[in-house]
Amino acid sequence: MIEPKVILEIFIILGVIWTAGCAVVVARSRRAMPLQQLEGAEARLRVGLLGGLGGVAIALFFLTLHWLPYAKARRAELGSPEVTVTVTAVQWSWILSRHQVPADVAVEFTVTTRDVNHDFAIYDPNGRLLTQVQAMPGYTNRLLYAFHAPGTYTVRCLEYCGLGHHLMTVPLTVTASPK
Repeated sequence: MIEPKVILEIFIILGVIWTAGCAVVVARSRRAMPLQQLEGAEARLRVGLLGGLGGVAIALFFLTLHWLPYAKARRAELGSPEVTVTVTAVQWSWILSRHQVPADVAVEFTVTTRDVNHDFAIYDPNGRLLTQVQAMPGYTNRLLYAFHAPGTYTVRCLEYCGLGHHLMTVPLTVTASPK
């Protein structure tokens, strides 16, 4: 899998190329005029730049979709879940079907809420955000994740849900892998 940093660098390079191309077109233009009034090589250059770079951007978008954290991509990477944790948000707490999961296995969190929108977020023992998913009334989101180190993780709400929002945390213990 390509690192997100590399993908960002590619997009930055493409942005620089796009900007340089636009600068060349602007510099070569004698005066501003609508595209319909342009003639000859200048019109073909502008349309070609727009179409070509736009086509490259669309192609890159589709080629990089499998790196995004969509359910199919996560299942392909982690396999089928071995453990399922049902999560229900209520102002201002989390109800988890289990508070202990094993390390190095695919864990599926099925996340919903009984009241308002919440954001189910898991932080590692050092306070670093690992993963998150939106909790919405009347809908169940599925989040697939594999913890790689035992420890006490923290579940927090990242969507302001009222005066008790800051109280909405719960510990999640990850135990050593059974394998």
